[in-house]
Amino acid sequence: MQLVEVDESPAPPTAPAGHDNAVVPPSEAVSVARPTLAGVARRWWPLAAVVVVAVAGAVVVGVARDRAFVARIDAVPGLVHPLGAAPSVRWQAPAAPHGGAVVAAGDALVLVSAQSERWRVTAHAVSDGAVRWSLDVAPVQRSGFESSLVRCPSSGEDVGSTVLCLVTEPRVVYSDDASIDEPAHTRVVALDAARGTELGTWEVTDELIAADRVGDDLVVVTLDREGHAVAERRAGRTGEVDWTFRTPEVLESAVLSRSVDAWTARGVVAVKGFVTYVLDADDGETLVVGAPYRNLEVVALDDGFATWALVGAGHVHAPDGTERFAVAGLPARVRLDDGTADDVLVVDDGGRLQGFSSASGEALWTTETMLDARVRVSDRVLVSGLTRFGVLDPHDGRLLWVSDAGDPVPWQPLSDGALVLAPAFTPDGRPQLAGLGLDDGVRFWAVDLPTGVQGVDGVGGLLVVRTADEAVVLG
Repeated sequence: MQLVEVDESPAPPTAPAGHDNAVVPPSEAVSVARPTLAGVARRWWPLAAVVVVAVAGAVVVGVARDRAFVARIDAVPGLVHPLGAAPSVRWQAPAAPHGGAVVAAGDALVLVSAQSERWRVTAHAVSDGAVRWSLDVAPVQRSGFESSLVRCPSSGEDVGSTVLCLVTEPRVVYSDDASIDEPAHTRVVALDAARGTELGTWEVTDELIAADRVGDDLVVVTLDREGHAVAERRAGRTGEVDWTFRTPEVLESAVLSRSVDAWTARGVVAVKGFVTYVLDADDGETLVVGAPYRNLEVVALDDGFATWALVGAGHVHAPDGTERFAVAGLPARVRLDDGTADDVLVVDDGGRLQGFSSASGEALWTTETMLDARVRVSDRVLVSGLTRFGVLDPHDGRLLWVSDAGDPVPWQPLSDGALVLAPAFTPDGRPQLAGLGLDDGVRFWAVDLPTGVQGVDGVGGLLVVRTADEAVVLG
């Protein structure tokens, strides 16, 4: 609707016939009422009311949509709380560069650092970095067999009121009754995130392969002295065992040149040796056993998991291990996933990406590219490789845009749901973080990063830049 201004003033009186310049006497002039504000209001109020109601309704819907969007992004470990503008440094504090050295716990960020040859665990207020508490947990030792490490496992989520830390202390090798076959000693310490008080402690006596947090528990995979892999789910505070699985085969042996790897993700535990086992993280039930020496690969999905081997091809499995359908490749291991576009499986097949229906396995599209799928967010897939990165539409396989940072960087792009938070460089080669439009790659802003940046992560929704000895919180 376009408002048109109408002149409602009376027209000049017409002269009577035969009198070219006749003027109407004042006593005979017609009185015409001019429009008043009240009259205009009475005329237009229904339309105005409709417009006000429509605008108010749109605002309410928009606010609800925005809140739902923020809630969805905040619920995904590793994604960044939506940024309203270019971020700036909030605060920075000492932190080690290894995984598990930065963990979100409520309104605190807990950092593991090596200071004065001691491992310290320190809680900082998220808002300004003020120290809440700090604990000395172990000596720092880095030489030969005497290396030590402290890490607090998480997947980037807010772990809540309890922080679980693994303290790996070196085995003693300069003792008459010690043996180099003795595994390193690992102690699990449960800490109150608010006060730093110890809530419980327990030990892992065998060689530790992996320890991943699931809720308030740890899924721990170790090697016993015979070389069998042992997977257990244990209570974080007490170490009480919920379930145990021990491989029938000897999976690791120096004589046979075998080795073991393990991980836990999305309710699935994978124990991989010359035989691969897939377990249910909730109860330890065996879901799939790979044939010996088939090098079975496993990817956890939102609903179930997928497996692939050179012999036997690939399959998508339901959460209980039942085969749903065959798939021509292994679905991409996206490290951040908000669950959107879950009707499409993206498969990385070397020099191309392929899309398959997640319900039937039907092939949907093929895109020739050397970029790898990394993040799925807001119905888009972030892809990257070497110096290049971009965004793919998972519904039709189109590459919406691709950019080149120019030089390799030690971290992958991430997102806040609306922007790609990507690596960039100034003309003189200094590292930057750039915010690019998810759908079009348009640069909205770029901020300088510290020299020697080793990583950029989302931790509890916070944007954290990592160097060799510091964590820098942006916001």
